[in-house]
Amino acid sequence: MRERPVGVDIRLLGGLFLIVGTVDLVIIVLFPAYALKLFGMAVTGPASFLVKLHSPSVHLLIGYGFLWLRPWAWGLSLAYAGFGIVSEAMNQLAFGFHVVRSGFMATTLLFVLYLIWRRRLFVDEPAQESKQKPLSQELL
Repeated sequence: MRERPVGVDIRLLGGLFLIVGTVDLVIIVLFPAYALKLFGMAVTGPASFLVKLHSPSVHLLIGYGFLWLRPWAWGLSLAYAGFGIVSEAMNQLAFGFHVVRSGFMATTLLFVLYLIWRRRLFVDEPAQESKQKPLSQELL
């Protein structure tokens, strides 16, 4: 019988993050004048290019971490999801209600819940192996 692959769902999400990160980078390069909205402010000007690069950088890092089930990727993805939810909530307050922002916040929250449910895939070593076996009486 063949062994089932571990974490295929998370690895597929990792591939999607790699695609999204690449698309983010292409959009930033093709549309450098786009004013990214972060935390209720529109980031403009020449330095905005560097600020906008955070998005593809983090997406690519999360994608790599998910592909190889790295423990740091779980924490990074939750932190970045929190960053996105707070930023979009502040954008809602500053720029008015928008259905796309609301949809982003709702789907990101569902994604966070899914990642919390799948947390065990990102643990360095299984819990059963980390427990030491008691010494037998013969060895004492």
